[in-house]
Amino acid sequence: MKPLNKISMFLCFLVLTSCYESLDLNQLDDHVSKPVLTSSLTYFTLVSAQFFDSNGIQQNSISDSTQFKGFENSYIRDNLVKIDFNAEIKNEFDREVSLQVDFLNNSNNVVYSFTTILVEKEDLNFKFLEEIEIASHPTILNTTKVRISTSIENTGTQMNPNDTRELVFKSSVTLFIESSI
Repeated sequence: MKPLNKISMFLCFLVLTSCYESLDLNQLDDHVSKPVLTSSLTYFTLVSAQFFDSNGIQQNSISDSTQFKGFENSYIRDNLVKIDFNAEIKNEFDREVSLQVDFLNNSNNVVYSFTTILVEKEDLNFKFLEEIEIASHPTILNTTKVRISTSIENTGTQMNPNDTRELVFKSSVTLFIESSI
């Protein structure tokens, strides 16, 4: 017998007598995919001059809204279980700053309002986290806009509109998704 034939026969013997286990594809029915997505939400920098109107009168609050399209995707809407809202704030001002973050629907109605964020004067490394369980707050999925209102403490002394100190706000959302196959 030729050596090649011996090797072929040996390989055939191994293949035919090898152990095997039947595959249980039903295990996939129990599999849950849990992706986590993080995205920046909004970022802004304010200086003292932005708190003054065109007549030079100090305003103690500023508000602005931005579009939010994160929940337009049906996969996210149908499978989202939790949201983490993260903010990092640098307050160089000589007064306390409070920020109110609201999620709004198409009609500008508040669907979720975050705990007011209070940042002490000259706090350069403030961090904020709020966790939202979708099961407890399902209307948050109707969010189409984010409104942030920034208020400065009224100390009785007007700010200097030429002051170069800043308030820097950075935020992100982390989406926790669970979906079955």
